[in-house]
Amino acid sequence: MTLLPTYFVSTILQFQIYRSLCERTGQFIPGDASRPLHKCDIYRNPEAGKILTRIMERGSSAPWSQILQETIGEGRLNGEALRDYFRPLEDWLRSENLRTGEYLGWSYDGDYCKFSIETAGLQVYGGFYNAAHRHFDVTSFVTILLLSMLTTFIAARWR
Repeated sequence: MTLLPTYFVSTILQFQIYRSLCERTGQFIPGDASRPLHKCDIYRNPEAGKILTRIMERGSSAPWSQILQETIGEGRLNGEALRDYFRPLEDWLRSENLRTGEYLGWSYDGDYCKFSIETAGLQVYGGFYNAAHRHFDVTSFVTILLLSMLTTFIAARWR
């Protein structure tokens, strides 16, 4: 369960560090269409190697945010590097959707949508759609409790 947040954080950090390395080596200049981030190649680049070495040498001797601040000049997670890397794809998708007239988002489909909102008991635009109240009795509670315990037991044995 704890691996999932770590995976997302590491992905964001990966792109953030990559963007910084590309900027430091002059291969990526924000706003310059001739040097996009997705075409940066830091393989065997001495400057990129020095920065990566400084990051790796510290290990877990200091908080990751401090190490990032000292090495790349950013101490917080920032997803903008992901956007920079995939910006050409995002721009292409946007223009392709305009060209083909593709509808983006969800269209209101009448009663089904309203029924889903009511059943879920969601709050929408400051009010509640609670026309469908649901009352659970003791039998329902015990059933949910037993299923939960059974699922937990099976998951523990499966590991």
